[in-house]
Amino acid sequence: MNKKTELVYAINALFAACNPHDIDPEEIPQRLETMHNLEELDFDNLLQALRFNAETVYAYSAEGSDFDSGCNYYGKELFPCRATRIYSFCVMEEMDIVLLNRVLELWLLDDFSFALVASTETDYEEGAYCTAYRVIRATDLDEIAQEMELVFDDIADNLIELADSYGEVGMPTYEL
Repeated sequence: MNKKTELVYAINALFAACNPHDIDPEEIPQRLETMHNLEELDFDNLLQALRFNAETVYAYSAEGSDFDSGCNYYGKELFPCRATRIYSFCVMEEMDIVLLNRVLELWLLDDFSFALVASTETDYEEGAYCTAYRVIRATDLDEIAQEMELVFDDIADNLIELADSYGEVGMPTYEL
């Protein structure tokens, strides 16, 4: 099976886990419009965008930029392969001198599996020093759907935006 086919299967499985049976009747027209947009999704562009945006995800990271003794430190890798964050939801945010966020993130791994990650992020002086602690909460799509109320439209919009942003690069024009 080629990568594009695997991606299509993974995306279809994700949307099947978004509890389509619990739809409010008033949401049906919006859901149908989103499904129509997904049918027009360019999976070739999406595959390239996922590869381009894939990153190594660490269980712990600390990054400092504005200090003389600032350093970047990364703990062990959270996944055995690179991954792309396709959805995140802020559970809690506290702001004082340090911004503290508790975030649930949905990652699509390079092997086309999904992982739900709980992340606690701190940000001191707007990026001068940032830390992130991440823990895998679930890898099964049914567990992910129970842990995190997957928002069908938001995930679809994120995927469409990701594919469109990669596909907007025009062909080079050469002049003689």
